[in-house]
Amino acid sequence: MDNTAKGGAVLLLLGVPTSIALVNIGILLILIGWFLSGRWRWKFDVVRHHPLTLPVLLLSALVLIGITYSDAPKAYINHHLYVYSKLPLMLMLLTLFHDPRWQRRGLLAFAIGSMVTVVSTYANIWFQVPWSDSHNQGMGLTHHVFNDYIAQGLAMSFFTALALAIAIDARERSIRWAWVLIAAFTVFSITHLLAGRTGQLVLLTMFCALAAVAAPAAWRWRVLIAVALATVLLLLSSPLLRERVTALFAEFSQYTNAGVFTTSTGYRLDMWRNALEMFMTSPLWGHGTAGYRVLSEQVYADAAVCAVACVHPHNQFLLLAVDFGVLGLVGYVLLLLRSFRAAFDLATRYRNLLVAFLAILFVDSFINGPFWVTTERHLFASVLPLLLASWRLPAESRFDPVLTSVPST
Repeated sequence: MDNTAKGGAVLLLLGVPTSIALVNIGILLILIGWFLSGRWRWKFDVVRHHPLTLPVLLLSALVLIGITYSDAPKAYINHHLYVYSKLPLMLMLLTLFHDPRWQRRGLLAFAIGSMVTVVSTYANIWFQVPWSDSHNQGMGLTHHVFNDYIAQGLAMSFFTALALAIAIDARERSIRWAWVLIAAFTVFSITHLLAGRTGQLVLLTMFCALAAVAAPAAWRWRVLIAVALATVLLLLSSPLLRERVTALFAEFSQYTNAGVFTTSTGYRLDMWRNALEMFMTSPLWGHGTAGYRVLSEQVYADAAVCAVACVHPHNQFLLLAVDFGVLGLVGYVLLLLRSFRAAFDLATRYRNLLVAFLAILFVDSFINGPFWVTTERHLFASVLPLLLASWRLPAESRFDPVLTSVPST
């Protein structure tokens, strides 16, 4: 049963960039194997001091307590319980990836799924890939494959960091340059073959964060300057990217000058303004589980507008603040802060990967719902515990009783 759960965790990581069906199968195997495998004392020992545990338990408790004072109908509350069930799943993944061998398998599974996505994205330029979500060919168009372009941009940004981390550690020059080439192709797929702005923005942030922790101190500013120059070159060479940047300023102007909010930027600005007002009316406890959903339906009467603006405010900080007040905001900030501090207790590769991943998560938290949107929460709720699974208390050595019971050879 333990191997069943661990196999499910690896399948989950394979499905994150490729298939929601694989994700669901992986989660089912995790639940069956994790609960039937026992070893509760060891699992508790792994989890109890981990940096993720406090914020995850705090946020999970707020979701349950928030039901008691929420005005939301049962259907909304049930959906929120389903969404936030990924929080305790993160603690389960910490125990499943505690063994370094399974942690490496999880990263390998994500890399394989990402490679399939990148290859499919390029193939989609010339012919219709049967499993592609986008249905167009040629340059200057979006070619997202398994997920929407936002989720693909997020996942491929982290895959770029993973490819570069492998290249940095590679001892053979041929392997190093092979992974650098893979990273370059992945970057091009994000900047030239995906619509939207999220992927490009988090990619730039990820590069800056990775340069700050991975580059030698003497080279750090040179690397950051190189990142800035590469960004300018990519902007000049990508009509799709230039169009999206130009549209950003136009949509901002339309909202501030004429109140037009039925654009990507306009929706976000209007939702953020209204969500902040909702938070200020009940800053301590918030409005309870699904509180934003109920209040936003009173603001956005038009059904088409509400379909976009009433689900979540495209800002994870504001969503938790409206529903659970200051405690919800504190819980999420703790999640980010404790994860960042723990990164510097990890081995170099995992430190670099975790800092890069947290940069992606941090930026996405301001413009989307990384723990709310289906494809995004699968990414963040699985990769974050995967990277943090190797964290150990400095003065403590924890052993898996199954592994230590195997005689040495």
